[in-house]
Amino acid sequence: MINTNTNNINQLKSGFNTATPLNINWFQHTNVTNDFELSSQYVHICHQHKQEKKWLLFINPEETSIEKLAKTHGVDVSKILMVNYKSSVANRAKIALSQITSVLSKGNCSAVILSNSLFNADEIAELEISAKKGKTHCFLMEQCQLH
Repeated sequence: MINTNTNNINQLKSGFNTATPLNINWFQHTNVTNDFELSSQYVHICHQHKQEKKWLLFINPEETSIEKLAKTHGVDVSKILMVNYKSSVANRAKIALSQITSVLSKGNCSAVILSNSLFNADEIAELEISAKKGKTHCFLMEQCQLH
């Protein structure tokens, strides 16, 4: 017996399946101008991924913004991992791309949040490919200074 659910037929006709979206944006690049905006982005990401039973990996987070997550926004930090890479070049880090792409590809984290990291266009493309492969959301946060 064949079950013909009209919702499934309509979804196939439209090319869109609400259960598993075809065009998920696995990579997002966001510019923030201050710690408040950065903290707000962190909170949004944490709330967006709180139902998943995977890690949230923050690389080079602003410590003050992370501290605010638990204290003022009620974010459960038990599933948050933080890694800091230090660099003397203008307080920004050049992350080993192979390590990040490996984490993204494995899919053990629901999201990887990169702050204060420098990547060129080819490296960003690699991050996006790895994120899609591992179905891991990747957020690149750049703090820009207003003049």
